[in-house]
Amino acid sequence: MDTSPIPIVADAAPEAVLATVIADGAALIRGVPAPREAFQALGDAVMEPLRHENRISNERDLVPDDPTTTTVTCGTEGIPLHREASYLPGAPDLLTFHCVRPAAVGGATTLCDGVALLDALEPATRATLTGLDIVWETPLGPEHWPALTGTTDRAAAIRYVRGWAAHLPPWQTIDAGFDGDVLTIAFGTPCTPPTLFGGVPAFCNSLLITAPDADDYVEGHLRVRLAQGGPIPPDLLDEVRQVARRLTVAVPWQAGDTVVVDNTRYLHGRQAFDDPARNVLVRMGYLRPRWMPSANVGEANR
Repeated sequence: MDTSPIPIVADAAPEAVLATVIADGAALIRGVPAPREAFQALGDAVMEPLRHENRISNERDLVPDDPTTTTVTCGTEGIPLHREASYLPGAPDLLTFHCVRPAAVGGATTLCDGVALLDALEPATRATLTGLDIVWETPLGPEHWPALTGTTDRAAAIRYVRGWAAHLPPWQTIDAGFDGDVLTIAFGTPCTPPTLFGGVPAFCNSLLITAPDADDYVEGHLRVRLAQGGPIPPDLLDEVRQVARRLTVAVPWQAGDTVVVDNTRYLHGRQAFDDPARNVLVRMGYLRPRWMPSANVGEANR
Protein backbone atom coordinates (compact mmCIF):
# COMPACT_ATOMS: atom_id res chain seq x y z
CA MET A 1 0.00 0.00 0.00
CA ASP A 2 1.38 3.39 -0.99
CA THR A 3 2.00 5.64 2.01
CA SER A 4 3.21 9.18 2.50
CA PRO A 5 3.87 11.46 5.49
CA ILE A 6 1.57 14.04 3.86
CA PRO A 7 -1.88 13.33 2.41
CA ILE A 8 -2.00 11.67 -1.00
CA VAL A 9 -4.63 13.12 -3.32
CA ALA A 10 -5.77 10.71 -6.00
CA ASP A 11 -8.00 13.37 -7.56
CA ALA A 12 -5.86 16.07 -9.18
CA ALA A 13 -8.79 18.47 -9.58
CA PRO A 14 -7.85 21.90 -8.19
CA GLU A 15 -10.75 21.85 -5.71
CA ALA A 16 -9.60 18.54 -4.19
CA VAL A 17 -5.96 19.56 -4.03
CA LEU A 18 -6.67 22.93 -2.42
CA ALA A 19 -9.08 21.41 0.10
CA THR A 20 -6.25 19.16 1.28
CA VAL A 21 -3.73 22.01 1.37
CA ILE A 22 -6.15 24.17 3.38
CA ALA A 23 -6.75 21.36 5.88
CA ASP A 24 -3.24 19.90 6.12
CA GLY A 25 -0.82 22.44 4.65
CA ALA A 26 0.50 20.19 1.89
CA ALA A 27 -0.71 17.59 -0.59
CA LEU A 28 0.94 14.90 -2.72
CA ILE A 29 -0.62 14.07 -6.09
CA ARG A 30 0.44 10.52 -6.88
CA GLY A 31 -1.05 7.67 -8.84
CA VAL A 32 -2.69 9.76 -11.54
CA PRO A 33 -1.24 10.68 -14.94
CA ALA A 34 1.08 13.58 -14.13
CA PRO A 35 3.27 14.75 -16.98
CA ARG A 36 4.89 18.15 -16.70
CA GLU A 37 1.99 19.72 -18.58
CA ALA A 38 -0.48 18.47 -15.92
CA PHE A 39 1.73 19.90 -13.17
CA GLN A 40 1.76 23.26 -14.92
CA ALA A 41 -2.00 23.17 -15.55
CA LEU A 42 -2.71 22.48 -11.87
CA GLY A 43 -0.46 25.38 -10.84
CA ASP A 44 -2.17 27.72 -13.30
CA ALA A 45 -5.57 26.73 -11.92
CA VAL A 46 -4.83 27.39 -8.25
CA MET A 47 -2.35 30.27 -8.39
CA GLU A 48 -1.08 33.20 -10.36
CA PRO A 49 2.41 31.88 -11.15
CA LEU A 50 5.42 34.10 -10.64
CA ARG A 51 8.01 34.58 -13.34
CA HIS A 52 11.50 33.55 -12.26
CA GLU A 53 13.44 36.79 -12.09
CA ASN A 54 16.06 36.18 -9.40
CA ARG A 55 18.46 39.05 -9.85
CA ILE A 56 20.54 38.15 -6.80
CA SER A 57 21.83 34.68 -7.66
CA ASN A 58 21.64 32.04 -10.38
CA GLU A 59 20.82 29.10 -8.15
CA ARG A 60 18.10 27.66 -10.39
CA ASP A 61 17.93 26.65 -14.04
CA LEU A 62 15.02 27.99 -16.03
CA VAL A 63 12.91 25.48 -17.96
CA PRO A 64 13.03 26.40 -21.67
CA ASP A 65 10.01 28.30 -22.99
CA ASP A 66 8.45 28.73 -19.55
CA PRO A 67 9.59 31.66 -17.36
CA THR A 68 7.46 30.40 -14.45
CA THR A 69 9.06 26.95 -14.09
CA THR A 70 12.59 26.24 -12.87
CA THR A 71 14.60 23.46 -11.35
CA VAL A 72 14.86 23.50 -7.59
CA THR A 73 18.10 24.89 -6.14
CA CYS A 74 21.05 23.41 -7.96
CA GLY A 75 23.60 21.22 -6.22
CA THR A 76 23.34 18.04 -4.21
CA GLU A 77 23.80 19.25 -0.64
CA GLY A 78 21.07 19.19 1.94
CA ILE A 79 18.97 22.34 2.33
CA PRO A 80 17.72 23.36 5.80
CA LEU A 81 14.07 24.09 6.44
CA HIS A 82 12.96 27.52 5.25
CA ARG A 83 10.04 29.53 3.92
CA GLU A 84 10.54 30.40 0.27
CA ALA A 85 11.54 34.06 -0.28
CA SER A 86 10.51 35.11 3.22
CA TYR A 87 13.34 37.64 3.35
CA LEU A 88 11.73 40.06 0.87
CA PRO A 89 8.19 41.39 0.35
CA GLY A 90 5.82 39.34 -1.76
CA ALA A 91 6.77 35.80 -0.74
CA PRO A 92 4.61 33.33 -2.68
CA ASP A 93 1.50 31.79 -1.14
CA LEU A 94 1.92 28.40 -2.76
CA LEU A 95 4.77 26.22 -4.03
CA THR A 96 4.23 23.39 -6.48
CA PHE A 97 6.97 20.80 -6.99
CA HIS A 98 7.12 18.13 -9.70
CA CYS A 99 9.48 15.17 -9.87
CA VAL A 100 10.70 14.31 -13.36
CA ARG A 101 13.34 11.92 -12.02
CA PRO A 102 14.08 11.11 -8.37
CA ALA A 103 17.59 10.57 -7.04
CA ALA A 104 18.68 6.95 -6.85
CA VAL A 105 19.34 7.45 -3.12
CA GLY A 106 18.34 10.36 -0.90
CA GLY A 107 17.12 13.70 -2.19
CA ALA A 108 13.74 13.58 -0.44
CA THR A 109 11.97 16.88 0.11
CA THR A 110 11.57 17.64 3.82
CA LEU A 111 8.54 19.40 5.28
CA CYS A 112 7.72 20.81 8.70
CA ASP A 113 4.41 22.34 9.77
CA GLY A 114 5.26 25.77 11.20
CA VAL A 115 2.01 25.93 13.19
CA ALA A 116 2.73 22.59 14.87
CA LEU A 117 6.36 23.59 15.37
CA LEU A 118 5.41 26.79 17.19
CA ASP A 119 2.89 24.91 19.35
CA ALA A 120 5.50 22.27 20.29
CA LEU A 121 8.02 24.77 21.67
CA GLU A 122 8.37 25.51 25.36
CA PRO A 123 5.76 28.11 26.39
CA ALA A 124 8.40 30.72 27.21
CA THR A 125 10.13 30.20 23.86
CA ARG A 126 6.82 30.35 22.01
CA ALA A 127 5.90 33.60 23.76
CA THR A 128 9.28 35.12 22.90
CA LEU A 129 9.10 34.14 19.24
CA THR A 130 5.53 35.33 18.75
CA GLY A 131 6.57 38.75 20.03
CA LEU A 132 9.77 38.89 17.99
CA ASP A 133 10.22 41.14 14.96
CA ILE A 134 13.16 40.47 12.67
CA VAL A 135 14.79 42.41 9.86
CA TRP A 136 16.23 40.75 6.77
CA GLU A 137 19.02 42.73 5.13
CA THR A 138 19.70 41.97 1.48
CA PRO A 139 22.79 43.71 0.07
CA LEU A 140 22.79 44.32 -3.67
CA GLY A 141 25.93 45.33 -5.50
CA PRO A 142 26.04 47.68 -8.51
CA GLU A 143 25.62 44.67 -10.80
CA HIS A 144 22.22 43.90 -9.22
CA TRP A 145 20.36 46.90 -7.77
CA PRO A 146 19.87 48.83 -11.05
CA ALA A 147 18.21 45.75 -12.56
CA LEU A 148 15.92 45.41 -9.55
CA THR A 149 14.93 49.07 -9.28
CA GLY A 150 15.01 50.02 -12.98
CA THR A 151 17.28 52.99 -12.36
CA THR A 152 20.94 53.88 -11.87
CA ASP A 153 20.06 56.91 -9.74
CA ARG A 154 20.63 56.11 -6.07
CA ALA A 155 17.96 58.40 -4.67
CA ALA A 156 15.44 57.02 -7.13
CA ALA A 157 16.45 53.46 -6.23
CA ILE A 158 15.80 54.13 -2.54
CA ARG A 159 12.43 55.72 -3.34
CA TYR A 160 11.54 52.70 -5.46
CA VAL A 161 12.22 50.26 -2.62
CA ARG A 162 10.48 52.40 -0.01
CA GLY A 163 7.49 52.60 -2.33
CA TRP A 164 6.85 48.92 -1.68
CA ALA A 165 5.56 49.95 1.76
CA ALA A 166 2.20 50.92 0.24
CA HIS A 167 1.61 47.27 -0.67
CA LEU A 168 2.66 45.73 2.64
CA PRO A 169 0.45 44.61 5.53
CA PRO A 170 0.81 46.66 8.71
CA TRP A 171 3.07 44.09 10.35
CA GLN A 172 5.79 44.43 7.68
CA THR A 173 8.22 47.29 7.02
CA ILE A 174 10.65 48.17 4.24
CA ASP A 175 13.63 50.51 4.01
CA ALA A 176 16.79 50.87 1.97
CA GLY A 177 20.09 52.70 2.04
CA PHE A 178 23.47 52.80 0.38
CA ASP A 179 26.87 51.94 1.82
CA GLY A 180 29.27 52.83 -0.95
CA ASP A 181 28.04 51.14 -4.12
CA VAL A 182 25.94 48.58 -2.23
CA LEU A 183 22.20 49.05 -1.78
CA THR A 184 20.88 47.21 1.28
CA ILE A 185 17.18 46.42 1.50
CA ALA A 186 15.91 46.07 5.09
CA PHE A 187 12.68 44.08 5.27
CA GLY A 188 10.99 43.84 8.66
CA THR A 189 8.55 41.06 9.48
CA PRO A 190 7.30 39.10 12.49
CA CYS A 191 9.20 35.92 13.27
CA THR A 192 5.83 34.11 13.33
CA PRO A 193 3.71 35.68 10.56
CA PRO A 194 0.05 34.70 10.03
CA THR A 195 -0.87 31.83 7.76
CA LEU A 196 -2.82 32.35 4.55
CA PHE A 197 -5.62 30.01 5.64
CA GLY A 198 -6.86 30.92 9.11
CA GLY A 199 -4.42 33.73 9.88
CA VAL A 200 -2.82 31.87 12.81
CA PRO A 201 0.84 32.45 13.75
CA ALA A 202 3.40 29.97 12.45
CA PHE A 203 7.15 29.64 12.76
CA CYS A 204 7.45 30.02 9.01
CA ASN A 205 10.56 31.98 8.05
CA SER A 206 14.10 31.40 6.80
CA LEU A 207 16.05 31.72 10.05
CA LEU A 208 17.26 28.11 10.02
CA ILE A 209 18.85 28.46 6.58
CA THR A 210 21.10 31.29 7.80
CA ALA A 211 22.74 29.03 10.40
CA PRO A 212 22.62 25.52 8.93
CA ASP A 213 24.23 22.29 10.07
CA ALA A 214 27.61 21.36 8.62
CA ASP A 215 27.66 20.62 4.87
CA ASP A 216 24.17 22.05 4.31
CA TYR A 217 23.35 24.82 1.87
CA VAL A 218 23.43 28.34 3.33
CA GLU A 219 21.91 31.59 2.06
CA GLY A 220 25.19 33.45 2.20
CA HIS A 221 23.91 36.74 0.77
CA LEU A 222 21.39 37.29 3.56
CA ARG A 223 21.76 38.95 6.94
CA VAL A 224 19.15 38.93 9.68
CA ARG A 225 18.88 40.77 12.98
CA LEU A 226 16.38 41.69 15.64
CA ALA A 227 14.27 44.73 14.77
CA GLN A 228 15.71 46.60 17.75
CA GLY A 229 19.25 45.59 16.74
CA GLY A 230 21.55 42.71 17.57
CA PRO A 231 21.62 39.06 16.49
CA ILE A 232 18.91 36.45 16.83
CA PRO A 233 19.53 34.69 20.19
CA PRO A 234 21.23 31.39 19.24
CA ASP A 235 19.57 29.49 22.09
CA LEU A 236 16.17 30.23 20.56
CA LEU A 237 17.22 28.82 17.20
CA ASP A 238 18.82 25.79 18.87
CA GLU A 239 15.53 24.89 20.53
CA VAL A 240 13.57 25.48 17.33
CA ARG A 241 15.99 23.31 15.37
CA GLN A 242 15.77 20.45 17.88
CA VAL A 243 11.97 20.47 17.92
CA ALA A 244 11.83 20.82 14.13
CA ARG A 245 13.94 17.68 13.74
CA ARG A 246 11.27 15.72 15.62
CA LEU A 247 8.44 17.12 13.50
CA THR A 248 10.09 17.10 10.07
CA VAL A 249 8.87 14.51 7.58
CA ALA A 250 10.59 13.35 4.40
CA VAL A 251 8.69 12.89 1.15
CA PRO A 252 10.65 10.43 -1.04
CA TRP A 253 10.00 11.26 -4.66
CA GLN A 254 8.54 9.01 -7.30
CA ALA A 255 8.65 10.00 -10.95
CA GLY A 256 5.49 11.93 -11.84
CA ASP A 257 4.77 13.10 -8.27
CA THR A 258 3.52 16.64 -7.68
CA VAL A 259 3.54 18.26 -4.23
CA VAL A 260 1.63 21.46 -3.38
CA VAL A 261 2.75 23.34 -0.26
CA ASP A 262 1.26 26.27 1.66
CA ASN A 263 4.32 28.53 1.85
CA THR A 264 2.81 30.54 4.71
CA ARG A 265 2.50 27.48 6.96
CA TYR A 266 5.04 24.85 5.94
CA LEU A 267 8.82 25.04 5.99
CA HIS A 268 10.53 22.93 3.34
CA GLY A 269 14.02 21.67 2.66
CA ARG A 270 15.86 18.77 1.08
CA GLN A 271 17.96 15.76 2.03
CA ALA A 272 21.43 15.49 0.51
CA PHE A 273 21.99 13.12 -2.42
CA ASP A 274 24.72 12.08 -4.87
CA ASP A 275 22.76 11.49 -8.07
CA PRO A 276 23.28 14.42 -10.49
CA ALA A 277 20.41 13.19 -12.67
CA ARG A 278 17.80 14.04 -10.03
CA ASN A 279 15.32 16.44 -11.65
CA VAL A 280 12.69 18.22 -9.57
CA LEU A 281 10.88 21.31 -10.86
CA VAL A 282 9.23 24.11 -8.92
CA ARG A 283 6.68 26.84 -9.57
CA MET A 284 5.58 29.54 -7.15
CA GLY A 285 2.63 31.90 -7.05
CA TYR A 286 -0.22 33.70 -5.32
CA LEU A 287 -3.52 32.02 -4.62
CA ARG A 288 -6.03 33.03 -7.26
CA PRO A 289 -8.80 35.34 -5.94
CA ARG A 290 -11.53 32.78 -6.62
CA TRP A 291 -9.96 30.48 -3.99
CA MET A 292 -9.18 33.20 -1.45
CA PRO A 293 -10.92 32.77 1.92
CA SER A 294 -13.14 35.69 2.82
CA ALA A 295 -11.90 38.15 5.44
CA ASN A 296 -8.56 36.36 5.57
CA VAL A 297 -5.72 38.15 7.32
CA GLY A 298 -3.24 36.19 5.22
CA GLU A 299 -4.39 37.97 2.07
CA ALA A 300 -2.31 40.96 3.14
CA ASN A 301 0.86 38.91 2.65
CA ARG A 302 0.94 40.05 -0.99
